[in-house]
Amino acid sequence: MKKGYKVTDVQREKKIGVAAENLEELILKSCKKLGFNVEGPGAGECRLFVAEDGTRVDDDDYLGTLPPQTLFILLKSTETMVTDFDFYYKMIRSTRKEFIDTGAAAHEFLSTDIKEKFKVFQRYIAANSDARTMLSERVQDPAWFQGLEPSEKTKEQSMSKRVKERMKGYYYKTKSALQSSELNISSKNSRGKKLIDQFLVDLRKILESNKYNESYFNRKADQHARLCNENGLFECGGLWSNDKCVYEGDHVINPYRSREERIIFQTWNLDHKIELSRAIIPNILKAIEGLHNGDIKCITCESSVKQGAVEADRYYLQIFTRKNLKLVHIVCHHKGRHDADSGVYTVCKKCSRSQSIEYNS
Repeated sequence: MKKGYKVTDVQREKKIGVAAENLEELILKSCKKLGFNVEGPGAGECRLFVAEDGTRVDDDDYLGTLPPQTLFILLKSTETMVTDFDFYYKMIRSTRKEFIDTGAAAHEFLSTDIKEKFKVFQRYIAANSDARTMLSERVQDPAWFQGLEPSEKTKEQSMSKRVKERMKGYYYKTKSALQSSELNISSKNSRGKKLIDQFLVDLRKILESNKYNESYFNRKADQHARLCNENGLFECGGLWSNDKCVYEGDHVINPYRSREERIIFQTWNLDHKIELSRAIIPNILKAIEGLHNGDIKCITCESSVKQGAVEADRYYLQIFTRKNLKLVHIVCHHKGRHDADSGVYTVCKKCSRSQSIEYNS
């Protein structure tokens, strides 16, 4: 079934509507309508990204999770993705001249390193009036919703949607890694594929039952379920290994205040203290391989058994919840290796029936 999408080029100069059933059709039609002068196999060199957060769309499964009218950026093979920060900074600079000086001040701003850029940028935005911060509905503050889907009627609904998108991204990253593993693709290991498929089903059920933790960015959610205060102010949690941010007072943001701050908030990360790619996913594979080989160590009773289950609950907590996620400013997002490990969480049949894990965190 075809869905309608919006597509633009890297300069955001021309926006088109495209109805497509799959990724290949979407790229081919977009190339033609945008005048990229590539046809047939040549269109395969073009790449498609979600305009809002820069996520690359590279398979039909992920495309299917995105709602109709999602805005994409289509890049030729020779083009480079322009980040939201760079693009919208230029836009704001041209339209908000009362906040950003020209000439020598602009030159000085652009010559500083990334840390100083964000500090100065946030000071300019803080100069905006706070009068509209507590407004919630689209009809009350239409400027805040510019560029968002018409179905997003309140700021809280929109921010909850942003959380769900991030959580879906973590799920599909996990799914892609497991399905590309040797255990899954080997024709001799059909049982291994079934175990991976079952784990992914279990993981998704837990995620869906917790509504993708949509309360994290919702300022009207219970105070124990959200990451901001009742006004929508978020504070950086600091480096993954620290208890708090060393830039106290500087690394704060309120995406409910203005469209500009909402856009900049996209550069803040939900950082995995125990890393998803380097630690969690490899241990998930070890747990599934243990089931496949009949070599299981129950983490509850410590018995060695041949049959049991992967404890998806614990991996859910590490991938999707605040037990392992920390909201951080881009400066505090350490991309090097974290000295923290996951575990191989398998349980015997007896213990799997007695497990009770709290998800609220």
